[in-house]
Amino acid sequence: MKRLIAPLATAALLIGLAGCVPGIPTPPRNTESGSSETSSSETGQASEETTGGPVAFGEFAQVSKDLGAKLKISIGAPADLDPAQASFPPEVGKYVAVDAQAELLAGTVDNISDDEFTLVDSQGNRYEAATVSLDNMFLHLLTEGEPVSGKIVYDVPADATGFTVEYAPTDSQEKELGVLASWK
Repeated sequence: MKRLIAPLATAALLIGLAGCVPGIPTPPRNTESGSSETSSSETGQASEETTGGPVAFGEFAQVSKDLGAKLKISIGAPADLDPAQASFPPEVGKYVAVDAQAELLAGTVDNISDDEFTLVDSQGNRYEAATVSLDNMFLHLLTEGEPVSGKIVYDVPADATGFTVEYAPTDSQEKELGVLASWK
């Protein structure tokens, strides 16, 4: 029993420190005027690490946050999650999961969590991340040069399609920064 309490207490502490409270959904914003930067190769061609408007699923976007933090983030294409991988059945219809990767490129320690990512379907309906298991959650304290990965899971209607994922974090004072990156 003691072996179970320590990991659960650690997970609860991490969730509390990361500010994992349900976020207020925000309407999509024009990310072209955001704090994203475009990276390009020496030949002037766009590299696979692009930013700005929506990038393709699986590509990296670089975003700048407060306190000089610069992150590189990738979101994989949404796919149905096998219900056997979840500890709880879906309440809305089905689970859709995306693979997420992030790395702190510059700045001080920063955090990233699944509650900063919103799934939007083709009808404009917005879905917050659902906790389906404590295994493989996307909740990390980032340190420079150490990439992290995990899954972000959403509970959506069974007929939902045409997904976009938006990254809208908060700053160090919990002020919303708006949509800094999106994947389509």
